[in-house]
Amino acid sequence: MTHRDNWGGDYLDQLSRYDGLSALRLNPLGAHAAGLTGDYAPAQDPGSAVPTGSVTVLANFDIVALDGLSSADTLLLDAFSDRKTERVWTLTTASLLHALDRGHALDELRGYLDQAASHPVPQTVTTLLDDTVRRTGRLRDAGQTHLIECADETLAALIVSDRRLRVLCTRIGERHLAVSPDRLPAFRKAALALGYPLA
Repeated sequence: MTHRDNWGGDYLDQLSRYDGLSALRLNPLGAHAAGLTGDYAPAQDPGSAVPTGSVTVLANFDIVALDGLSSADTLLLDAFSDRKTERVWTLTTASLLHALDRGHALDELRGYLDQAASHPVPQTVTTLLDDTVRRTGRLRDAGQTHLIECADETLAALIVSDRRLRVLCTRIGERHLAVSPDRLPAFRKAALALGYPLA
């Protein structure tokens, strides 16, 4: 078969190595994607297990790679610690908190160190990880809120003492009220009924 309508390809028997493809081989994932099988369970890759004894964790918070690490191990250590040299990383409170802030879980690091360390993880490192875990979840985002500023303290006191309004807002400081977005329409209506339209 020739390709007469393709400029420059008039005398080619094929345009790519896939012209005339008569068969292809499917792996289990491909068979599942093509709808030929019902369920897909990935095969356990024996090479993906963490090699025991690939790192040494020191009491001064250094992690030393004795042999070359896989890319995944290097990325994991880079995420949780500061790299000092090509084969040495240092754990700090700041590096651990930075990893948590980016969505990583300390269990990832702890599990890796337990599997990959040639010796038990030193108590100083365990204490650092435990202290960081204790800080996790102590501060949380409760969502958005509307900050309502009152003209004076008396008006703020009047609003939080009103039976309809006090359940819709929280007093913050002397002249400010916090109102959640879902309660703002009811707060606006009750404030208007009290004689104070919200600007």
